[in-house]
Order: sequence, then C-alpha cells, then structure tokens
Amino acid sequence: MTETEKQFKDKIGRLEQECDFLRLKNQRSEEAYNQLLYAFKESQRNRFGSKSERFVDEAQGDLFATEQEEAEEEPEDNIVQIEAYKRSRNSKRKFPDDLPRREVIIKAEDRNCSCGREKKLVRYEVTELLNYKPAVFEVIEQKRELLACSCGCNSITIAPNPPRILPKISVTESLLAYLIVSKLHDRQPLYHLEKKLNDRFGIELSRTNQSRWFIDCANALQPLINLMKDQIIDYDVASCDATSLQVLDEPNRKATTKSYWYCFRGGSPDQKVVLYDYNAENHKMFLKDWFEEFNGYIHVDAQNIFDDLGAQNNIDLVYCHAHARRKFEAIAKQTVSDGLARYAIRFYKKLYRIEKEAKSMNVDERYKHRLQHAKPLLDEHKKWLDVHYPTVLPKSPLGKAFAYSLKRWDGLVRYLKDGRLEVDNNGTEREIKPGVIARKNFLFAKSVAGARALCVHMSLIRTALLHGFDPYKYYVAILECIPHCQTVEDYEALLPWNIELKRIRENKITAVG
Repeated sequence: MTETEKQFKDKIGRLEQECDFLRLKNQRSEEAYNQLLYAFKESQRNRFGSKSERFVDEAQGDLFATEQEEAEEEPEDNIVQIEAYKRSRNSKRKFPDDLPRREVIIKAEDRNCSCGREKKLVRYEVTELLNYKPAVFEVIEQKRELLACSCGCNSITIAPNPPRILPKISVTESLLAYLIVSKLHDRQPLYHLEKKLNDRFGIELSRTNQSRWFIDCANALQPLINLMKDQIIDYDVASCDATSLQVLDEPNRKATTKSYWYCFRGGSPDQKVVLYDYNAENHKMFLKDWFEEFNGYIHVDAQNIFDDLGAQNNIDLVYCHAHARRKFEAIAKQTVSDGLARYAIRFYKKLYRIEKEAKSMNVDERYKHRLQHAKPLLDEHKKWLDVHYPTVLPKSPLGKAFAYSLKRWDGLVRYLKDGRLEVDNNGTEREIKPGVIARKNFLFAKSVAGARALCVHMSLIRTALLHGFDPYKYYVAILECIPHCQTVEDYEALLPWNIELKRIRENKITAVG
C-alpha cells in the first residue's frame, strides 16, 4: 500500500468517526428536543387543556365496520362515568323512600256543584317537594339521680355515668360524628367548621379541641381498623395505591418533607374493605411488612416502591393497563399524524371493549371470555411492541412508553389468570381520590398522630359507603357502641358487613348485643 493510499484510508477512518460522533450528537439533540417539546405541550395541556384521558381518534375508520366495532371504548373509569350519566338521564326523578314524609292537604275552595250538591273527594293530585330543615343544635342536660336515706343514714347512691367514647368532653357522639364526617367526607377543614359554628350558631368549638377529639376517637376505633386489615390479608386479591401527605411536626424531618398515605382495597366480595394507612419513609419495607402474611395477587401501578413485593414468592403483582395506556395517550393527543401512539390507543380501545363485555359475567365466564378474546389481542400487541421499540429513540416520550409496557409485560397480562382480577387499578384510584380532594382543603397534618387519625376515619367512612351506609349514621352508631365493647366479637359486630343497613338508617343501634 502506497503512502497516498494509507493517508487516504486514515482520512476516511477519521471522517467515519466524525460522522458517528455527529450522528450520536444528532440523536441526543433529537431526544432532548422531543423531551422539551413533550414537556412544553404537557404544561400547556395541564394549564389550558382538558384533564380527561378520553381519546377521540379522528383517523379514517373502516367503511364496512359494524356499529359496535366503531364504538369507542375507554378505560373502565370512563366507562363507569358514562354509564352513570346515561342512567341519570334516562331514570325518572324519585326521592329516597327512607326520607321522612309530611302530608300537606290543600283543600279546593269551590266545593259545591252548580246543581247545588256538595262535591265528593275522588282522589288527590300528588306533587312531591323536597324540603330542607336547617341543622338544630341542642343542649342535653344529663341529670343523674342521687338517692339518700330519709332516716338520716349515711347511705348515698348516685346513678352511674353512661359509657361514652370520650367521657371527659362536653359534646355527644352525634356531634363528634358530624365533625369527623364533615372534615373528611364533606371536605370542610376544622377551621371552617369552627367559624361556621361560631358565626351561625354562636357555639365556640376551637379547632384545637376538635383536633384532639379527632385523634382520640381514632385511637378508640383502632380495633375496627385491625379487623379490617385482617380481612384484606386473609383474602387472596388486593390492590394498593399511594399519594403524598405533608406532616409538619414529624420527628427528625423537615416540615416540607412529604410522606405517603396508602389506600388498600381487598376482602371477599361480601366483606369488601377500603383501608388507608400512613408511612413516612422506607416505603418498600413498610409494604413488605404490611403484606407479610398475604398470599395472592396485588393490583398496583409501576412505582418502584412495589418492586420488593413482586420479588416475594407468595405475591404476584398485577400491573395497571390504564397507566400503560396513559403513556401513549399524552403523545397521541399531541401528534397530528397517524403514528405509533395512536395505534397503541386503538389497541386499548379494543381491549377495554372486551372488558366491558365481560363486566356482567361471573368469574368463570369472565376468565374464559378473556382467554378467548383478550389474550390473542395482547399477544399481537406484544409482537408489535417488540418490532417497533428498536425504531424509536429510547429516551424520547414514545420510547419510554414502549419501555414501560415491555418491562412490565408479565404483570400486565397477569390479570388473565383469574376472573376476579381487573384490567387496571382504577378502582383503587377512585377510592383514593376522595382523600386527595379532602387534602386539598386541609392541606397537611399537624402531627403523626393526626396523620394516622386521618387514615382511621377515611378507612371507616369509605368502607361504610362501599356497603351502602350513610357515613354519619354509621359513625354515630359505632361511636355509641365502642364503649360497650369487651370482646373481639363485640368489635366484629360493628363492622359494616355485620350491621343491618335498616337498623342503622333507623338509628336503632345503641349498644352491642
């Protein structure tokens, strides 16, 4: 090889290296551009756009498709909302039967006929009007008899104080129930309740006292929470989700540091439980200890705090397709072209259409229906992910969406193994949302005891609602009954699935047994 040829070859090698460098630099620039563009469009959407995840595909459809094939299907959360809206439009207005009713007879003025005889009553034209009576606060004067002998003996008898959940305070269980349910279910912070009671009724109940009662009631109700947790652990299907909670006075931590409160769902079909719990740090160990004696399936999203649970032999994690879909949905709404993200959304429309068809089936029918219809669709989607993932930039939003599904694929298809399992974790997200909305009003917990009290009361309120109870009436009942509880059976009798709904509505429960 001549000197000229050698120099020419070296020059080609240097040019190839430079081209590789420029190609890599261009790829990184393109990834950075895509990430910045994605972040910009997401910020615009969060500020000005709709928060709904519903996606309307404007691409040309099949001209020969049936009406059912053309119907757009959304994740279960949206299906529930749409079906509820349809029912509300189609159903006639009817007031609940258990509301008290008062008849008002409006007599006709002209009671005589032109023939001179008095007209007889044929029937009534009935119009139902919903009426409201403002809340009434009253003072109960408890007078206990004190008996003494008329002969001058020193024998004196006094009637005992009735057992109360907080015997040293000057409010009844009914008012305590009102404060607790107002704070968490009606989302009225304690400072709002303090001002409302003072301004409208002239009652002075400081938020400091309310907070102390809130925590003390939670301590007394803790045995019910322990029994509810046992229900979740003893059943083999559960779900979990987490959201942040700020606690100001937390030992060895700054006030700005956020902790987590968790929402757990589980229990057998006739003993369903929604349970909140609080944890500040080391979340992986907290979850591992929480589910230590659990065996079965747990619905979760893909946060890394759940990774250690999936590594245990006795637990199978079922991942959420709504989260996987969400990764593509944000990209599909920002693109005009008929690209990969829109293709993924069409796949999820088909998948959720299958779930809607299986909704009314029993467990075995749902299992067989999914194997017949959902499994082939998922297998095809997995092949599509494998083929197209190498063609996208790994660090781009689309690349991350692909990687999210591929990395968690075993957990995403695990719901096919049992008809009791769900395609997503939206049910738990719906249960944790009331806590998130309430948090927007009270903002933070002052102490760890306050944070744990929030979890106790949210657990009982959400579980009571799940079993069809008015949370206020349920709370009045359990607050009145708790002081009488002596055994585990006494506490078990107060769980929502052991109390008769009719008796709660009629306020007939005053003591255990």
